[in-house]
Amino acid sequence: MKNQEHYNACETLADFLAERESTLHDLPVVMGFDAFVDESIRIVGQRHSPESYQPMPTIADFGAWAAAATGRSGLREFVCEEVTAGGCTVNMGDGIATMGIPLVAFSGVGNPPHSVFHDFMQKCEVVYSLGMDPGRAIVTEFDDGKLMFCAVSHFANVTPNYLREQFADGVFRAACERASGIAFTSWSVYPYMTQCWNFLVEEVFAGMTHRPHFFFDLADPASRTTESLVEMVHSLEGFETVGRATLSVNGNEANQIGRAFGWPEGGQSAETWEQLANRIREEAGISEVSIHLVDSATSATPDELQTVGGPFCVKPKRSVGAGDRFNAGYLAGLLLDLNVADRLRLGCASSGFLVRQGKSASWQELIEFLRRWAIGEIEN
Repeated sequence: MKNQEHYNACETLADFLAERESTLHDLPVVMGFDAFVDESIRIVGQRHSPESYQPMPTIADFGAWAAAATGRSGLREFVCEEVTAGGCTVNMGDGIATMGIPLVAFSGVGNPPHSVFHDFMQKCEVVYSLGMDPGRAIVTEFDDGKLMFCAVSHFANVTPNYLREQFADGVFRAACERASGIAFTSWSVYPYMTQCWNFLVEEVFAGMTHRPHFFFDLADPASRTTESLVEMVHSLEGFETVGRATLSVNGNEANQIGRAFGWPEGGQSAETWEQLANRIREEAGISEVSIHLVDSATSATPDELQTVGGPFCVKPKRSVGAGDRFNAGYLAGLLLDLNVADRLRLGCASSGFLVRQGKSASWQELIEFLRRWAIGEIEN
């Protein structure tokens, strides 16, 4: 019975997406503000020849090696497998634009833009760098996850006054007035982003009446203080005065918010994640909170708590940006007024495609993925 319900849900969603493809151009999105040059590396576990090596498989293996070097020293070779465009705005934006949804990005790709962003910029309607240079990320890939080391000190230049100067020409406000969705990403790497969000509500979005979807992503806030996390959560309510706000986080980020407020962590069951999502939503005073995990996703609205199992992939071709593609699918679901479960399915399908194919899915590829997922053809 459960398999039949899954089949029906995925097939119905795929049919609906096929019907709505022609309307995507009417759902423009504005996003900001980060961009990164990502260097994806693998730590060599054992080298067999100059051309062949076995990567260190897990984060635990890396941790054990690093711990064993305490009081001494350690050396490991790493191999840079690729240099790619990164950052949550770029990754999520690539997911949105590849679907065929018009995207205007205000993203620090550099001036002139770094060459690594060429393909992303080609997919967008337009990209404004706002005078910002990209960050740099060393992305260390393992079979069970990734460790990211970022250089972002210049992001401290992004303050309300900085944005006030950059937005003085009215281009950003005009783009937002046309947008069905407005997404802000990577709060964690901008020391003054909470103040910037307050500035946007009070000065930039004041008077807007079409009530777009506002979508928020944090990136891992491990380096931020408890006080800053609490302040960020409470700042989100302001966006409900001009639109409908959704916060999307992964399990690690959700638990960090929970610890900041002294709440029980998620993890033991779907119910614990639903309860945590709803606590965050109520504390923030917003329309929705979504939590995405490696094998499922949860959402809390004022009327509903929902969890959907995802198409888990044991050995992903690419894991960097998987959460961003979930966000792209989820935001697309919001723009199309899908129900909560279907928003989660679309997010999981978008993410599931990325980890298997190493790229964002087109609208037709999402539809095909859902049909294959429905009949059990998506391998774990």
